[in-house]
Amino acid sequence: MAGSGKHGFVRSVRRFFWLPRDMPRRPAAAMPLVRAWLFGLAVGASVAVFYPDDEVTTPSLATAIVWVATLDDVAKGVRHRWPAFLISWAACWGLARLLSAMVPGLYDSHWSEFAAFAPMTAVAVAMFVGITRLPQHRRL
Repeated sequence: MAGSGKHGFVRSVRRFFWLPRDMPRRPAAAMPLVRAWLFGLAVGASVAVFYPDDEVTTPSLATAIVWVATLDDVAKGVRHRWPAFLISWAACWGLARLLSAMVPGLYDSHWSEFAAFAPMTAVAVAMFVGITRLPQHRRL
């Protein structure tokens, strides 16, 4: 927690959403997110191989792994953290809708679902890292 005492939890929650002004905001490191993406790909491929007929366990777990990794960077306080998080995952969702409209039977098999989730999460990671690398505007 951020501090001990009566208001420690409140400070922790407030710091998650609003960082102190004097805290340095650095861009997100690309390699940890790429490692999380690769781990998500391995999990998604193993789900597609070992659970071919399961309705609950799907390759979309790869998206959850990358989502948690980007949320960890948001909690650390990277530059443009909330816009980067929201825009990158909105693009991921939009690409999912676009792919499902273009390929009618996309979610019929786990392999085709895995083939869709791999580029979607890659786009989300690339957009998140790219947006956090935008220059920070000067405060007046």
